[in-house]
Formats: sequence, C-alpha cells, structure tokens
Amino acid sequence: MEGSGKIEGMKEPVRAKKMIEAKGDEETLYLLTAGDGGGSERYYEDVERFADIVVQRLRREQAVSQFGRFAAARQSEFRDPLVLGLEFLMIGVLWRRYGGRAWALHKYGGGMLSKVYGRKGRRKRIGPAIHRVKGVLNTLALIAPGPRKVPVPQADVSRFASLIGWLRATDEFAQECRRLEEWLTFFKGKSRQEAVRSLQRAIALAEWFDTESLRVLGRYTANVEPYIVRRSRSLRWKENVIFCTRGRVEYHLNMVGAEMMNRAFREDFLRTKVKKVLLPVCMREKGEAGCRAVPADDGYVCQRCSKSCRVKTVTDLGLNHGFRVLLIPHASTAFGKQPVEPGKIGIIGVACVLNLISGGYLAKRMGYVPQCVLLNYSGCGKHWHDPGRITEIDLARLFDRLNLKLQG
Repeated sequence: MEGSGKIEGMKEPVRAKKMIEAKGDEETLYLLTAGDGGGSERYYEDVERFADIVVQRLRREQAVSQFGRFAAARQSEFRDPLVLGLEFLMIGVLWRRYGGRAWALHKYGGGMLSKVYGRKGRRKRIGPAIHRVKGVLNTLALIAPGPRKVPVPQADVSRFASLIGWLRATDEFAQECRRLEEWLTFFKGKSRQEAVRSLQRAIALAEWFDTESLRVLGRYTANVEPYIVRRSRSLRWKENVIFCTRGRVEYHLNMVGAEMMNRAFREDFLRTKVKKVLLPVCMREKGEAGCRAVPADDGYVCQRCSKSCRVKTVTDLGLNHGFRVLLIPHASTAFGKQPVEPGKIGIIGVACVLNLISGGYLAKRMGYVPQCVLLNYSGCGKHWHDPGRITEIDLARLFDRLNLKLQG
C-alpha cells in the first residue's frame, strides 16, 4: 500500500509536550517525546537499536529454538522466532517481578479470585460489586504486605506453574498466560535439570534486560516509580491496583515487545487487502459528552465534528489513503467477539504501553494481522488521570506502519 500525503499540524507533538508540562509532568507515567528535539523520533530510534541487541542475545538461547520446534510440531498459533524469543524474555521478567508473590500466595487464593473474575461482565448490575470485590482481593491476596521486597524464588517448574496461576488470578495477564502455559507444557517434557537450566537463563537474561533497558529507555519512563509511590495509598482496594502498579521494567518489556511483534508480523500485514486503524477514545478532543462519533459493527466512526480533533485528522488520512479508522471504547472490545478469516484484515492498534503485548496476542488470535503505534503518553481517565487527558500519536510513525510516504 503506497501513497503520499501532507499532514496538517505536524509540529503538534511539541505543543502537546508544553501542555503536559503546564499540567504537571509528574502525572505523565511515560513520555515518548522526552528525547532530544521534543518529538518521538529519538524514542523510536532508541527502541529499534535496543531491540536489535535483544534479538541478537535471544538467538543464542537454545531453549528458544527448541521451543520453536516444539511449537511447530504442535501447530501452535505463534511460531515466529521473534515472538518466541520475546516470550522467553517475558518469562524471566515476570519471574523476577512477580515470582516471589506467586510462591507466597495461598493455594486457594488463585482459584477464589478466578471464580470472582469469571463473573465479571455477566450481569451489568453486579459489575460494580465485582469490581469492588476484585480490588479488595487484589490488595489482600496478591500484593506483598508491607514495604519488604519479596525475594526472587529459585528456578523450578512447579514455581513457574505457580507464577502462571498468580498472573491469571490478577485478571491482568490473560493473553500472556495462554502463551506461558504452552511453555509450561514444554518444560514439563524436559528433564528437571534441563528445564531448570532454561528457566535460570531466562531469569539471567531478564536481569540483564532490567539494567540495560533502564539505561536505554529509562528517560521515557522516569515517572513510573514516583507515580506508584505517590498513589500507593489511593490505589489500595481498587480494581486496577495491579495494573497501575506494574513495574518500570514491564513498560520497557512492552516497548521492546511491540517492536519485535511489529517486525514479526510486518510482511503479512502489508499483504492484507483491508487495513484498519484502531484509536482509543482518549485521543478525541470533546470527550464522551461532546463527541459525535456513531457506532459501527466494530467500533465508532468519527463524524469530523472538530477540525482540531486528532481523531478527525487520522480519519481524514484514512479517507485519502484507503484505510478505515475506528474509535474503540476499551481494549477488551477492540477486536469484536467473533474471529475473522485469518490473514485478510490488517490492523494498527494505537494504545498505551502496558496494552501492547497483550493486544498483539489477542489481535492475532482473532484472525487479524497486527501492527501497533504507541500513544506518546498515557491519558486514560480510568487508570492514570482524572478526568483524563487528550492523547496523541506520531503521525509519521503511523504512516511508516502503513507503508505510506509522508510529505510536509
């Protein structure tokens, strides 16, 4: 898909950065425009170079190639070496981040929480009550008590199973858990010594990643830890306490993971006949009360009611260049309830950092061929900013994903 176009207001990211600073930069958890020049170009250069280094290290991991053969024999839905390498790194990162909590969780806790979350959404009238119960249980059962740091447990297949159980109990890692469960089956087919050695290497790789990602990408996530400290008291008992207190390394994992997934699915995406761009509602200018977008089968369609709205800008680009633009109220509804014919529809999901890996998995599982573009900063009123903040993307990056040439 080729074309060219002029983008009105290409200096907008600079103006948006000034707006953030005026509101208080400490409220912006991540900021892709924190590099030189006020745009996000430096961020994308940094993450691409760092992803190259990560991929090179992953190529030396025998467990990744062995799991690739295992996945191919099982006709797994994910077999690209880049995605499997990302999963190996993800095992180590999540182990270091949550393994201690998982091992400490009472054996009945995960099952109890899963039953509660299984009821979520079945009846709208009990939804708020379920959310309140989830917040209480998350705080009591899943978050380590007190300021004491829970030590990282030694590598063991049974502890890996416990980690998956803990992650599933949080109701925040559903897509990741589906992939980790296949790795668990793989490890169970190995000797105990070989499985432990593979887990140890994943943990060691994650330790390196933690240090190096902070050095390379840390400038873009400087406010994550201060936010967690500042909001720790107000987040207690809230449904989203786990999501909102995810660690800085998880932001970096999603940044690098998005780059690796984009590479893995790139060629298939370009071959799709239909392309859609899915925008979050935090990009609209007028908010829910004033936005005139109308519902469609798979989202909402912008009615171009405001010339300065960023959703309108992208919608106009779609009309000019042959891709459809949809507003999506929530990440969980982005891909509908029914799978589509695999490989026919390419989607570019626009999202904040913590939704990138899980969104890529879900899109692929539903039959879409995914690419993603990051929001330049977080702005969701539900999780980060009350009443919310209008967000933006790098339009040049969107054009790059669509294989369009940008002029202006």
